[in-house]
Amino acid sequence: MAFSPLSFALGLATASLVPLLARVARPLAVETTAAGIAVVQGAQRFFAEQVEMFEDIWAEAQARHEHMDAEAVAAAAAASVDTPEPEEELTDPGRARRRGNGSGRRRAP
Repeated sequence: MAFSPLSFALGLATASLVPLLARVARPLAVETTAAGIAVVQGAQRFFAEQVEMFEDIWAEAQARHEHMDAEAVAAAAAASVDTPEPEEELTDPGRARRRGNGSGRRRAP
């Protein structure tokens, strides 16, 4: 392989430009990385706030659901205590009429 003064000069120029470009590119790389970190931290903060808001909504809905269940149980208890069942007239005084719980066989009309 023959010696070429042109390629030797290009090699020296490149070797001298690389440190110069590194001095210019390093601050640019640092600033870009810092901006990226700021974006990631902002996204983390945003998602943390959204998760917290969702957890608040979930807890409030759960409390509301439990409150509604407690009201329904209290209303059912109050209805069964306040309203006594009416006494039925017996058709046959010797035989009392049986009350079913609705699980018996139904007759076809």
